[in-house]
Amino acid sequence: MIAAVLLAISAGQATAQKHNDSSMHVNDILDKLNGQDVVLFVADKDEISPSEVPFPVVFTGMGKMRMFSALVKWHETLPEGRRPIVLNIGSAGSAKYPIGTIVPCTRFVNGGCELVEDCITLPGEGASVFSGDYFMSTQTFSPEQVKELSRQYDLFDMEAYAVALFCQMHDIPFYCLKAVSDNLDGNLKDWRSILADIRARFTELLNRMKKDGGKTEF
Repeated sequence: MIAAVLLAISAGQATAQKHNDSSMHVNDILDKLNGQDVVLFVADKDEISPSEVPFPVVFTGMGKMRMFSALVKWHETLPEGRRPIVLNIGSAGSAKYPIGTIVPCTRFVNGGCELVEDCITLPGEGASVFSGDYFMSTQTFSPEQVKELSRQYDLFDMEAYAVALFCQMHDIPFYCLKAVSDNLDGNLKDWRSILADIRARFTELLNRMKKDGGKTEF
């Protein structure tokens, strides 16, 4: 009994530490973006409202192919000499972070239908995100697969790798922030139900950054 209690306390402390580390690294990113030319790339229209944030937003649709295609079209229309920063925000599943946590990502894994991967790594501290072709949960993959992948990777989405790849190809500055929407045990309906909370979190964060014009505490 005592061992179980100690294990629970240890797990809670580890979770709190992850949240604190995530907040610190988010603040670092926001400080770098203050006053810069930033464009938001977002998969789903329920994840942010363009009228509520001080940056242009490009909605792409879900999945790596849609994201990559939207980036190509956007890049073709950029005025000569303009080099904005791309910021990908959105939701992601995780078994390691509490729902609602905003997590900076620096390692992007391409997970296809056969779970074959390659990886792009950015400088700095951040989480790994596995970009698959399907919604990652025990409803769409076996519990064994989900458990094993969760040991290897921090977050799961369907787009971030495509953004990292495109920005690497075109030497575009890139940052990624993901909000945890589920703990890999739900379905698309559960995911959809929490997007309003995620949108509010991102909206507050982005507006605070723009208004402060200096150090941002999150």
